[in-house]
Amino acid sequence: MECGRRLTSCFEHHKILDILMLSLVVIVTMLANFASGLSRDSAFLGYSERPLVIPQYHGYPLRPKERLVFATKYGDITVELKREMAFKTVQYVKSLVSRGLFNGCGFYRAEPPGPTMDDGRNDTRKGYALLQGGLYSCGRQENKDLPLETKLDNSKGTVALITGTSEFFFSLEDHHEWNGSFSVFGTVVGEPSWRALERLVALPTRQELHPSGTVMRILLKPVIFKVSVEQHFDF
Repeated sequence: MECGRRLTSCFEHHKILDILMLSLVVIVTMLANFASGLSRDSAFLGYSERPLVIPQYHGYPLRPKERLVFATKYGDITVELKREMAFKTVQYVKSLVSRGLFNGCGFYRAEPPGPTMDDGRNDTRKGYALLQGGLYSCGRQENKDLPLETKLDNSKGTVALITGTSEFFFSLEDHHEWNGSFSVFGTVVGEPSWRALERLVALPTRQELHPSGTVMRILLKPVIFKVSVEQHFDF
């Protein structure tokens, strides 16, 4: 009888062990299935294997466009850079931004469109219709020997680099008579930019005779700007 009780006890122990082993297998399987459904991003804090999402158009990756933003107290002027048309000029202008040379500089010449009269004359002439700025306003002007890039016309709303200098100007009207003389490197974007240009060119000026004989309209007080380069995608 004692031996039978021992066999029964051994059998029960083995049965309990089998149940425990089966339960352990079930638990391990569930944990494995759960873990397989987790990405490394979920399983490890700070780890990500998400691919970089590059915007596409009809299956082709888009290259970001670059914009130059002139922030002033009269509003921001946004310029879309045309690197495909004036690569070296765009690179140079961007280098002025990255080197911080534009800091503290601004616009200093404002020529309204329409008829104007120079001091000492009784007749009118057509205004030059431009807004000029650059490093001259803060005494950092550079003489830069860049190739002339003339794929773009001096049309209304373009911005061009004055040959051999670090100075640039916005054309407020078409200036096709200047085609081939300056490197056009960007175009004005958006109505807010135009409103800012109109405010700036309407500011008080004084007349100053350039050595070339040109009578210029110089702002009584330069308008300081802050310049940055931004990227965007067109869809």
